[in-house]
Order: sequence, then C-alpha cells, then structure tokens
Amino acid sequence: MESSYPSLLPVLWFLGIWALANIAFTLYRYIQKGRSDDAEHSETLRVELASPLHLRVTTTMFNNVVAACAQCSLTRCPLVSWLIDGFYRVGVCVSFVSMVVCVGVLCTAAVQIAARIGAKAGYPLADAWSMVLEVQKYLGVAHFDQRATPHVGSDSQHSRLSRRLVGTPDPQVLRPIIPGVTLPTGHLWHYLLALSICAIIHELGHAFAAARACVPLRNLGVFVMGIYPGAFVELCKTKLDQASVGSRLSIVCAGVWHNAVTALLVFVLVRSGGLGAVFSHTGWTRVTNGVVISDVASNSPLHNRIPLLSTVYRIDDVYLQSNYSNTWNTNDRFGETSIARWTHILTATTNRDTNTAGYCASTAENMDDGLCCEMSPEFPLGESPDNDVFCFERFAQSSKLSLSKHTPMCFDLRSVLERSDAASRCQSDSDCLQPNQRSHLYTGKQKSSICVLPSSPFASSRVVRIYYHLPNNQTEHMLLYAGSPTELWLDVQVSSLCPRYPYLPHTLPSWIETLMQYILSFSLAFCLLNALPAYYLDGDLAFKLLITAVEQRTRVARATKCNILASADSKPLYKKELTDSGTEEPVELSRGGQMVYTAVTALTTALLGWCIVGSVLLLAL
Repeated sequence: MESSYPSLLPVLWFLGIWALANIAFTLYRYIQKGRSDDAEHSETLRVELASPLHLRVTTTMFNNVVAACAQCSLTRCPLVSWLIDGFYRVGVCVSFVSMVVCVGVLCTAAVQIAARIGAKAGYPLADAWSMVLEVQKYLGVAHFDQRATPHVGSDSQHSRLSRRLVGTPDPQVLRPIIPGVTLPTGHLWHYLLALSICAIIHELGHAFAAARACVPLRNLGVFVMGIYPGAFVELCKTKLDQASVGSRLSIVCAGVWHNAVTALLVFVLVRSGGLGAVFSHTGWTRVTNGVVISDVASNSPLHNRIPLLSTVYRIDDVYLQSNYSNTWNTNDRFGETSIARWTHILTATTNRDTNTAGYCASTAENMDDGLCCEMSPEFPLGESPDNDVFCFERFAQSSKLSLSKHTPMCFDLRSVLERSDAASRCQSDSDCLQPNQRSHLYTGKQKSSICVLPSSPFASSRVVRIYYHLPNNQTEHMLLYAGSPTELWLDVQVSSLCPRYPYLPHTLPSWIETLMQYILSFSLAFCLLNALPAYYLDGDLAFKLLITAVEQRTRVARATKCNILASADSKPLYKKELTDSGTEEPVELSRGGQMVYTAVTALTTALLGWCIVGSVLLLAL
C-alpha cells in the first residue's frame, strides 16, 4: 500500500544542498584567509553567507553600466529626458494606487482568514466572511458561481491541491507559496526563475531611477534565503538623503512601477498572440482544433497511456476548439482559446458542468454492492473492491447538490461511458426507451433503461472522458480518467503549438507559457505587496515621503497666503533650505506626521503578519 505521508526526499535535498553550501563557503574563507593579492577582485565580486540559510552575492561590476544607460547621450536629449521623467512620475501615481488597492485586499484577506479559522474552531465569526462576499457582489467586485459550492460537507472534503491552486471552491484571497504544498514540485524551476526575474527587474528599477537622479549606486546583488531567491541594490545614502522629495519618490516607487509595466507587457504578449507568433516563425505549428500533449508526469495515471504530441480535441461534451458547434449545444462559458477551455474544464466542480447529456443504462446492469457509493475523503472513488464499478445518479437529479436524496446506483463505468453513439445519450429516462416502449412510460410499468451520470460529492473523484487524435493520425480515441481533474491539469502539460521538425523540443512552448504565467503573477504580487506601507517594504518609505511632501506644500501654502514679508530684506517664514551642492535639505516629519506614519505602518505590518501566519495556520488545519 502506498504511504499517505508526504515524501521526505525534497526536505533531504534542501538540507543537503544548504549543508554543502555551508561547507564550501567555510573552506573558501579558510583558503582566502591571509591572502591580499586578490583584494581588487574581492571588492568587485563578494560572496558571503549571512546565515546558514542565507547566501548573498554582491558586485560592483554593473555600476558603470547602469550609470551609462541612465546618463547616455540619448537620455540627455530634452524630449527623451522629459519622457523618462514623465514615465517615472506616472510610476509614482501607480504605486500609490497600488498601495490603496493592496491595503483593501489585505483587510479583506485578514477578515477572510479570521472567518475561516473561526469556522474551523466553531465560532460565529465565520458569518463575517459572508458579509464581505455580499458587499463584494453588491459592488460588482467579485462573483462566485453557485455551482462552485461543494456537494456535501465542508471544503475539507475537496482536493487540497485543487483548492490551493485553482481557488474553487475556496476563493482565498492570499495564499502562501510553499513548493510541494501550494506549488506543484514540477513547477519549481518556473517558480525560481520567474521570482528571480521579477526581483531583478524590481531592483533595476530602483538603480536606474537613482542614476537618473544622480544618486550613485554602491553595489547590487542577488541572494537566496531558504528556497526564496531575490535581489537588492545599495545606494549612496548621503546623496539619497540630499535629493529632493520628488526624486526620492521616483526612486522608491520605480521598483513597483517596473513590475507593473512587466506585468502589462507579459499580459499583452500572451493575450495578443505575440508569443505564439514568435514560435510559429521559429519552427512550431499552431494547432487550432485542440491542445497538444507536450509532457505527462511520470507519476500520473495517464503516463504511457496517452502518447506525447497527441491532440486532445474534446473533454466530455465540450470541444476545445472555441468556434466548434457541437451536438449538445454547450455554450462558450469555458473560454475563448483551447488552452483556456482545457483549464476551465478541468477545474469545473461537477460532472454536470461538462456533460450536457446523460447515458442510457439498463436497470438490470445495476451492480450495487452497497460500497461503490460509500465515498469519503479517504475513499473519494468509493469503497467497492471492483475499480471498474462507479456510483451513478439519474441525470435529471445530477444538478442537485445533495447526494443523500438520490438512490445509489452502481454500474460498470467503462461499459456505460464508452457508448459514444448519439442513441445512447439522453436528457431523461424517456430518451432511453425504444419507440415501442414509450407508451408504457406513464402506465406504472417498470422501465428497462434509465438516464444516468457519474456522481460524486468530491472534486477529487470526477470522471472525465478525454478524446484525442494520435500524432499524424486522425483516428479518434477515447480515454476514461477517474480522479481529480485538477491533478490531471497539473500532471499533463499541454500547448497549442506542435514542432514541425523532430529536433525541436516539444515541451519548450508549454514551458515558456507556464513561465510567462508565473512572471505575470509574481509581477503583480511585487507591484501590490511592495507598495504596502509596512516595515521593510518600499511602501514604508514611499508613505513617509508622501507625508513629507504634503507637509512641505502645507508650509509653502501658509507662507504664501499670510504673505509674511515685511520688506525685501526680511526673512520669510518658510523657504527651501539648500545645501552647498544645491540639493534640498532633508526635512523631518512633524510630530503629527510622525504619529500618522507610525500608526499606519504599524497597523499595516500587523495586518500583513496576521495574513501570513493565518494562511500558514489554515494550511496546517
């Protein structure tokens, strides 16, 4: 029997890699001890182990490159300089909009997490989240389909990976990213690369804006803390403090702004078909009638059962080709592209979402052993010893959410669902009767056939019919899959592109598309979370500079309104004090401004900390 406990292999790999890193760094320091001939190189590139799980690499090699890009002859052109300055002014506005939006999201997440923890503990605080949802629906902020609600019981009965990755039926606002728990281990390299790219773009935004404001860059670097990569820049603090408030705001908000622009560019590149056009011109062919299987995880039930490069054109009664008009008139609520339809179909909650008709089955074929419909989180496919027997319900009742009201019926799954002809499909029991039997429909005589559909109250036990073509072959094949459709979505990588030449890697398009999705997600996360007025985030200093700018303008307005100038030689009540270099003297916050800054920052930090701790606690529960 396969163990239900998680594998310790990833933990051993994690500890082993960090142990080797600590040993290698200790040996490196021992060898370099007492050597001064490489001092210049050590100043250019420095590697340090700040803690047993914190590796930092710092360099000054790119300082001149950043300065040259910011102060080159092209950027000194008046028009180009005005456009760049305007670009970063827009970034300041976007950063403060992100700050307001993220504070609202954080408050919503805090209430939601408290409600969920209260619900698990049995406290009435859970009703608070219902109030939040009602307000969101009223304002048009969010809409949740009623079909996404669970059939029976609490959401602990659903696939945990389904809830954490897809959000249905558990639309949690904030989720911690933990590889192997909330992040598929197969996406680990996408995660590391996307996070590194977004962090580098964020820090380069700070560096470029600082160079534009003539604030020197001391060094830049990358780090790895545990399993989370990142980047950082270090500016000359003296010059930064002497810069104007507007210049400092541009520098602080540049990172958030660069992430926002990155998210916009990636979104346009993917949505406009630009990424697909690049592949189409470099050796790949676009498939229009479905999705191409590019890879199947080795631990998936479909491994070696569906050939690579096969084209999946239909799942249940939904065709993946968006403009295909099928027999059962399935509407276009599943998306516009084949990839979008594949994703939405496999994240649906019930069999009724993707089946527009039932199956005719003879009542004589009922194999009810009293166990096939005994489903639980431990046995989502039923407790019947025969794996081919599955629980069914009448198609007319399949839209109802209470399984206890239905009469349990057990049929051989393969013999019922492999009847693909139109005559075996039905909307009601009467469709299953022969013409000479329909006169007995309302005479009280027992019908020989009924219209049924596979039934299960758990998202991890859906039955999915997969229709596909083999590579270079239009012969239709059908494959039955019983299990979690979300696990199927994670284990099977698909693409809308197929290589024209055998030497091209068939997994590259899907790999790049997945990477782009992670870059988009992480860019938005950087844009929102870094704008928060919380300690150690960019929003902390940005909020402080905003209060400083407001106070400065208030002082200038008061001095101008009162017109306190007795004569041309008298000293005004307020004027900008400049240093010898002509830069603005730093102005301290007033007592009231300092109180506002401290209160808002402390409250936001506490909310963020609660969301992080509460999210981890919910995972543990």
